[in-house]
Amino acid sequence: MKIKLSELKKVVRRVVTEAAKEGSLQKIYRRSFARMIDKASTGGNNNTPPFTERAPRPGDSGPPGDK
Repeated sequence: MKIKLSELKKVVRRVVTEAAKEGSLQKIYRRSFARMIDKASTGGNNNTPPFTERAPRPGDSGPPGDK
């Protein structure tokens, strides 16, 4: 199958632009994943809601008239 040079150039340009778009998205996904791993490796962020209240101690979590 013969293809004209101009048609070949169009096909190559289309493929290259699609690959470039996918590459930029891949970079965004890679950064997002790296940030997620960094956040998880710090042990979380304990001073933001809902973690601002201390957990109840043993005996504090029973029914109201139980003490």
